Amino acid sequence: MALRALEPAPDPSPAILRRPPELALHSRSPFRARLWDALPLAVSLFLASSIVWAPFSAPVVLAVGLVVFFLYWLIRSYSIVVACVVGLRRISRWEKIHWPQAYSVWRASRPAAAQWAWPRHLVVIPNYKESVEGLSRTVAALAAQGNAGQLVVVMAMEDREPGAHAKAAELILRFRSQFADMFATFHPHGIEGETPGKGSNEAWALRDAHARLIVEDGQDIGRYTVTSCDADAVFHPRHFQALNFLFLTEPRRYRTFWQPTIFNSNNIWDIPAPLRIPDGLSGINRLSNLCLPGSVRFPTSCYSLSWQMLHEVDYWDEEVIPEDWHLYLKASYSLGDEVRCEALYLPLGNDCVLTDGWFKTLRAHYAQSVRHAWGASDVPYAWMATLNRQSPLSFRRKLTLAGAVTKVHSFWMAQWYLVTMGAHLPIFLNDHLGAEMPGWWLARPFQLPGPTWRLGNILAGDFSSAISPWLWLSLTSLCIYLCFFPLLALIVIEYRSRGPRPAHVSRKLALAGFAVWPLMGVITFFLASLPALHAQLKLASGQGLVYRVAEKGTRESVRAEEIEVVGVPAVGK
Repeated sequence: MALRALEPAPDPSPAILRRPPELALHSRSPFRARLWDALPLAVSLFLASSIVWAPFSAPVVLAVGLVVFFLYWLIRSYSIVVACVVGLRRISRWEKIHWPQAYSVWRASRPAAAQWAWPRHLVVIPNYKESVEGLSRTVAALAAQGNAGQLVVVMAMEDREPGAHAKAAELILRFRSQFADMFATFHPHGIEGETPGKGSNEAWALRDAHARLIVEDGQDIGRYTVTSCDADAVFHPRHFQALNFLFLTEPRRYRTFWQPTIFNSNNIWDIPAPLRIPDGLSGINRLSNLCLPGSVRFPTSCYSLSWQMLHEVDYWDEEVIPEDWHLYLKASYSLGDEVRCEALYLPLGNDCVLTDGWFKTLRAHYAQSVRHAWGASDVPYAWMATLNRQSPLSFRRKLTLAGAVTKVHSFWMAQWYLVTMGAHLPIFLNDHLGAEMPGWWLARPFQLPGPTWRLGNILAGDFSSAISPWLWLSLTSLCIYLCFFPLLALIVIEYRSRGPRPAHVSRKLALAGFAVWPLMGVITFFLASLPALHAQLKLASGQGLVYRVAEKGTRESVRAEEIEVVGVPAVGK
């Protein structure tokens, strides 16, 4: 890591703490709200169905569009591999940095800069019906930080949970002496306009903490970061030393989110083999997005920001389920172009979904995927904010954010159809149903090694020419062919990023896990594309989401809990 020679940010002032005017993002009628909520589904269905209707109505447009898409897919495939290699090397370097010493070197030429111990890092842990053992693992990881004395830990409990007060008291009694402070907040149930979930709990916890620490104790809000922490997060032991350094040296510290590299590594060896593909690749994708130049970064799951900025935007919106991306969008549209998300290249482990049965785990994973895909509700929010003239954000940045959110959620559902059928279905429609795809798109001028199976010859009994060692490829199929090599690289990278193989997993069983990769198309359909379609259908139809807290754990301990949410309000309300 090259340490940047940056000037420290100015001290907080009352002018900085003035809140921006609240953006009016309400639809004028329920009908318009419903139309906005249907936008993600409309875009996704348009893209996915284009390979069926466009060969008849717009063949040239489809041909050009498919070539562009597969060229994008090819470039992105190789870019992800390079970005992952770069990211893993950065993680390796960051793990070796002695952060207090690095800051001493940086501060030597800046005598006016703050002392190393000046910041405080408030960590909020929202939880509901989590086991004491599971929460203890997360809090113990915080207590193991090299600067644990700078941490303030807030156990954000739900008041409706039986035994929540006793559980919080047990954890505080055990760990409080290892932090600057540790206390619990209790989110009341049934507040009008709220949706039970992580965002509403965190908003309550931080307002309570503000009253306690800033208003009553008179502490300086400008010295605090806030880390939104999942109840299953296991931080690297130098995570908060790195955050301390980044906060002190970042000139835009009050407009910056910091995102660690999150891997679903805590229990990935214990889950069914088919789930290791989406769970393993999710960490690879998150890492690559942090490294790829020009990528639009969003904070995800566990992230940090200044408490000052969080207070300026009035915390998380209590009616929103996907709180992480939404908070970043809210801050950007409210505060302007300086808001950015920067990488913190240290690994953070999360749990994969795991229950007490193989098929039950698959069902629980599907439910979690639907909940994650509910982030499509940010698509109408982003476009409504883009059209809002009160926002200080530049129009170019507005389009960048809204376009990025729309791309992620539309491709989440549609890319499976484009990748698996985009190179073949238009050919079938052209040959058998009268479609008129252009000749240049149908032509197969590229010859490369690979088996060709002529099923017609096999059915006719002619096995002499049934198999050929050469493939004749069109431009789109050539792109697919070339994507095979980065896929092999990602399989290796994903395997190596899991961490050490536990003793209960034999080498033979670990290697046998590679046998599920040929089923990647089936697995990603049922655990990625279909959940996205499910969530977007529910959003468009105005149905509420049944919010199931993911069942997680290890082979020795599995927890199961559920929160039902009904009547999710329309976007922007």
